[in-house]
Amino acid sequence: MATTETADTATTTTASTTANSGAATATATPLAAHAADAQPHRSARRGLRVPVSVIACFVVLGLIVLAAIFAPIIAPHDPTTQNLRAKNLPPVFAAGGGANHLLGTDNLGYDIFSRILHGARVSLGIGVFAAILGTLFGTTMGLIAGFFRGFPDWIIMLFVDAQLATPFIVIAIAAIAAFGKSLLILVVLAGLSGWMLFARAVRGSVLSLREQEFVVAARAVGADDRRLLWRHILPNLGSIILVIATIDLRRVILFEATLSFLGLGVQPPQASWGSMIDRGREYLNFAPWISVFPGLALMLTVLTVSLIGDWLRDMLDPRLRNG
Repeated sequence: MATTETADTATTTTASTTANSGAATATATPLAAHAADAQPHRSARRGLRVPVSVIACFVVLGLIVLAAIFAPIIAPHDPTTQNLRAKNLPPVFAAGGGANHLLGTDNLGYDIFSRILHGARVSLGIGVFAAILGTLFGTTMGLIAGFFRGFPDWIIMLFVDAQLATPFIVIAIAAIAAFGKSLLILVVLAGLSGWMLFARAVRGSVLSLREQEFVVAARAVGADDRRLLWRHILPNLGSIILVIATIDLRRVILFEATLSFLGLGVQPPQASWGSMIDRGREYLNFAPWISVFPGLALMLTVLTVSLIGDWLRDMLDPRLRNG
């Protein structure tokens, strides 16, 4: 009788222990699953963290854009007004400088600070419009070449290879000699100088996307080519186009400055960073500020755009982000 009671007690204790263990396991399993599910979200948040250097670049670029937009209000002098009695004045922090000209004057008495502000409008304006033109034209050509293949692909890539094999500055000089010097010609030349970068990148992506299952399924249910391009393929190219456009903006700004430096771009008395650098070449020994300050403005703008473009590339490319 005592043995039977002892056995019943042990059985009850074992069952209770098993039940409690099962309950604990059942409670721990959802918690572990929740923690496992939360881990990718925490990793994603860590991956989207913006470095301090990139934030600083956005701030600097924003200030440059604001300075360009409000240049007529901020500039203390008319950038096209000469004052030969105040030529080659040093900046305010140098010996002999005055508060009336913060960054000094050039050999014709132009106020350098005012011309830098107005030159930012020219450089950024031409850069943005030229980058948009190159993006639209290059993306369209890349879509046609990658999607339709055959003769369109062959002829488009022939022009791409031909332009890559020819220094575009030679083409630009010939075009300016034929059509004259104007902002419209400058924007068109700057935009067409980089369209092949978009065409090659977009073509390669389209060749891969056109074989994906969602495109094949859309074609099977009767979607025409235009719908496939605009509704299924083009939305998947947004990250590639954005990265290339950001990096291409840097190249376009330098291209405009190069043409202006050579006297083929923006014509005086309109302000341009490239022409300002060229104007100060002969005065580097005793008035270096004429070329140094617009050169610094150009360098700072190109550097911030480059760093932002590199960050966008790292964030939008999963191979680089995971690495």
